[in-house]
Amino acid sequence: MAGGQSDTIGVDEIHPGMRGYGLSVFRGEVPERFDVEVIDVLHGFQPNQDLILIRTPHPVLNQAITVGGMSGSPIYLDGRLAGAYAYGWPFGIEPVIGVTPIANMLTEGSRPTRDDAFPGATLLSTRAPTEARLHHASNRAIYDGGPIDPLALWRAEVESLGFRAPGSRESGRAVPAATPLMLGGFTDEAARMLDAELSPLGLDTAQAGGSGARPAAQRPARFVDGGAIGVSLMRGDMDATAIGTVTHVLGRRLVAFGHPMMNAGQVGLPTTTARVLHILRSQNRSFKIAEAQVPLGTLVHDRPSAIVVDSGLVAATLPLRIRIHGADDAPKTEWNVEIASQRMLTPVLALAALTNALSATASDRTDLSYRAVTRVDFSGRPSVQLEDSGVMHNGPVEGSALASIRLFRVLAAAYDNAFEDAQVQRAQLDVYLTYGHGLTDIVDASVASEEVDPGSVVPVRVTLRRYGEADTTRVVSVTIPRRAAGETLELSLRPGDEVTPDRAVPRSLDDVLGNISDAYPATSLVVSLKMPSRGLRFRGHVVTALPRSVLDTLTTSTNTGPSRPFVTYDRTAVPFGTALSGSATLRLSVRATPRQHP
Repeated sequence: MAGGQSDTIGVDEIHPGMRGYGLSVFRGEVPERFDVEVIDVLHGFQPNQDLILIRTPHPVLNQAITVGGMSGSPIYLDGRLAGAYAYGWPFGIEPVIGVTPIANMLTEGSRPTRDDAFPGATLLSTRAPTEARLHHASNRAIYDGGPIDPLALWRAEVESLGFRAPGSRESGRAVPAATPLMLGGFTDEAARMLDAELSPLGLDTAQAGGSGARPAAQRPARFVDGGAIGVSLMRGDMDATAIGTVTHVLGRRLVAFGHPMMNAGQVGLPTTTARVLHILRSQNRSFKIAEAQVPLGTLVHDRPSAIVVDSGLVAATLPLRIRIHGADDAPKTEWNVEIASQRMLTPVLALAALTNALSATASDRTDLSYRAVTRVDFSGRPSVQLEDSGVMHNGPVEGSALASIRLFRVLAAAYDNAFEDAQVQRAQLDVYLTYGHGLTDIVDASVASEEVDPGSVVPVRVTLRRYGEADTTRVVSVTIPRRAAGETLELSLRPGDEVTPDRAVPRSLDDVLGNISDAYPATSLVVSLKMPSRGLRFRGHVVTALPRSVLDTLTTSTNTGPSRPFVTYDRTAVPFGTALSGSATLRLSVRATPRQHP
C-alpha cells in the first residue's frame, strides 16, 4: 500500500467483534503483524474525531499494554486501513488501545502549507549547505537585552499552550501514547533537565544511543507503512530523537503518530528513519528503545490527529559548536551538534547541549569560574560576538549560572522578535574554565564624608574579599553631577551583570541585538548614582534627566508613545578582571552650593 492511496474503511463501517491486524516494528526495521479486535467506536471523542477501541492480543502487548513509540502503527480491518494506534489509559491492566480514524489523518496529510512556513528548508533535489533560519511568531516580546532565562521562557510558553505534567493526568482519561524521546550521549544531569522540560509535552525521555553506526548505504532510505520514524531534535555528538510509527505513505508525504507531537501546527522539524532495538515492558511505562538512522524529510504539520512529514524537504537546523577549555584531562572537549530550528525548542535545546557538554567534560562538584565567548554568524548581517563570565559553586550542574550566557538571549531574540526572520548560519561557544573560588565579593563601601559638593570627585573606598585571602581596599572615584545640588543621592556598587543599562525601545532586530551586546560584564564594578530626575524610553533613543514639566507633557502625549518614566542613574563601570558578587550602598547629601575652598 505504501506510496499510493490505499483502501480505507470508515468509522460507520466498523462494528464490535471485527478482527484485523496492525503493523509495527518490534525489532529492527521491518514491520510485523499483530492481531487486533474491535471493542466498539467511541463517538465524539474529540472535536470532529471519533475513536476506535481495540484489543491487541499479542505476547508482548498483553504485558506492555500501551507502548510508547507504537503511536501511528496502522490498523487494518476487513483488509482496509482503519486508522492509527494512538491512545491508551494510564494504569490500564488490559491491552486496550484507542485508534485515530484514518479519515482524520488523511485530511491533515493533504493540508497545504504556507510558502514561508519553513524558513531555511530546502528541497531534497536541490539541497544546499545547511542554513538555519530562525522562525519567530509575530507580536512576540521585544527583548531589550535584559536578563533572559531560556528555561523560564520555555515554561511560560508550555503553560500558555495548556500542557500539563504527566502526573496531573487523570487515570480515567484517554491520553496519547507517550512519545519516547531517545537520548544518546547525554549525562544524567542533562537528561534530567530535558525530561523536566519536555515531559509536559508528552515526550518521555529514555536513555538510548546516538544515530545508527552502520554505513548509510546499508540502511533503509525510505519510509514504509508500519516502519519506525524519528523526529530529530538534536543530532551529532548528542542525539535526541522522538520515536513513533508511520501510518501511511502518500507519495512524498506521510502521516504518522495518530496524535500530535506538540500540537505546534506548521513546524519544520527534521525527521529520520529509525531502528527498534527492543520493546521494554514496564508497569510504569512501556516503550520502544530505538535509535535514529538516516535523516530524511521534515515534519511539516503537527496536528491533533497526526503529524505530517514531507520526505522531499530538508529541514533547517542550527549547527552549534561547543569547546571546553581548561579541562585538559577530559577525554573529549569539543562537541558538535545540529539542533532543530524552532522558536520554542531551540534555546532550551542549546542550553541542554551546553549543560551536557560541561557536565561530561568537567563534572567536578566544586567551585568553577568560567569565561564564555559566543559567536553567532548570521546571513546578511554582522556576526554577534559576546563574552560572559560567571561562577558555578557546585560544578556545571548549575543551569541557572549557564542560562545567563548571552548566547541564549541572541537565539531567543532571533526567534522571537517582531521585525524579521533572522537567518542564522551557525553558533559557536568557547567556555574557559578555572577551578577554584573565582569570585571577588563586594563587602562594604565608605566615604570620608557623606556631605559632598556638586561637581566634586568623591573617592569611595570599596572593601573586597576573596576566598582564603585578607580583605583588600580599592578606591573608586565618583563624580557628583552639578544638577544634583541640594539632593540626597543613593550610591550603589554592584557587579556589572546585575545592572541593566538604560536602553531605547528597539526599532529593528539590529537594535535588539545591539541591546544584548551592550551590557556590563560580570567582571566590572558598576557604581550607580540614583538621580532625582526621570527619563523616558522612545523607539531608537532614550531621554534622561527630564524636567518635570516636560516629563508630564510627554507622558500624556498620544503621538510619541513613550514608555513609563524610569529612574535615571549616572553610572561608572570599573573593570576588575574577575567576576564579582555582593553589593554595597551609601547615601550622599549634596550641598546646594559648593563650599568655598581657600
